[in-house]
Amino acid sequence: MDFATIMQYVGWPLIKIVILLIPVFTVVAYMVWFERRLLAFFQSRLGPNRVGPLGLIQPIADGLKLFLKEDLVPLNSRPFLFKIAPIFAFFPAFVGFAIVSWALPWVTPSGKVHPFVVADVDLGILFVLAISSLSIFGIILAGWSSGSKYPLFGSLRSASQMLAYEVPLTLSVVAVVLLAGSFRLSDIVAAQQKMGWYYLFPGILAFGVYLVSAVAETNRVPFDLPEGESEIIGFHTEYSGMRFAWYFVGEYANVTLISVLGTTLFLGGYDIPFVNDATLYAAHPWLASILGVGVFAAKAALFAVFFIWIRATWPRYRYDQLLKIGWVVLLPIALANLVVVALLKLWLLR
Repeated sequence: MDFATIMQYVGWPLIKIVILLIPVFTVVAYMVWFERRLLAFFQSRLGPNRVGPLGLIQPIADGLKLFLKEDLVPLNSRPFLFKIAPIFAFFPAFVGFAIVSWALPWVTPSGKVHPFVVADVDLGILFVLAISSLSIFGIILAGWSSGSKYPLFGSLRSASQMLAYEVPLTLSVVAVVLLAGSFRLSDIVAAQQKMGWYYLFPGILAFGVYLVSAVAETNRVPFDLPEGESEIIGFHTEYSGMRFAWYFVGEYANVTLISVLGTTLFLGGYDIPFVNDATLYAAHPWLASILGVGVFAAKAALFAVFFIWIRATWPRYRYDQLLKIGWVVLLPIALANLVVVALLKLWLLR
């Protein structure tokens, strides 16, 4: 195997992964700072403002504190499972970023094409749904291996909650896939540009189901019962130090991934509003790519603001209400929308 082949199949993908993970880790870390600052604004407080200008070094201080804290393992726990459980919550969230198309490919003057994606696979969104569902194992293992009944109850609560909302979330994504006719995320973005208004009505219903289900899937307020401040049965009750940090970072990584996927599926991804992307790309490929990344980031930031805004304004549901919304409200809406999308697709293909 020559050097060029090694670089094609090993070298360049590793370089892309490193280039991708550095900004992703940075965004996840500073999303915590952004949330604390925005919540403080909503609640007429100051928020973090001591460590660095505007508190910008606070995430680094928090990470250092968790790194230096004592890592305790309960005597009644199953040590091996207790130690590896955070991996299942942390790892899947970051894998999903690898198949997201961030912009149109960069074309060099020599004609070489550099796509803004690590792997634009055919079954892109299906891969993300499959890999993200592994995070439930981290929650179940954490509760069961802790050797305490309270984390066990918390993990069972969380598992039933994630199941109740994963079904309507998947159905909302299936509606988008049916409209686009492809699982590839770049094809879904192209379909939104092509279909225009035909995408709007079924897309809005699917978008609403996706938003509510995504909040519940990531255990965020008002659906944060498995780990809410008023609860004593959180699945990570027995965790401390860096193992608790993996769950904490995993949650914010999931919020970021959900925001990125929502942008791709419903907001046109890197499509620049009120601009003919094809014309701009034909004239200035580098400008279209750079603007595409910026537009994508701005749209994803709107999702992140929505998650924080909901946390600041919405009261927590009871557990029976939480399950009722998932099974009785969102599931029928998602199924009805899927039927509408199928009929619309048949009409368009006539």
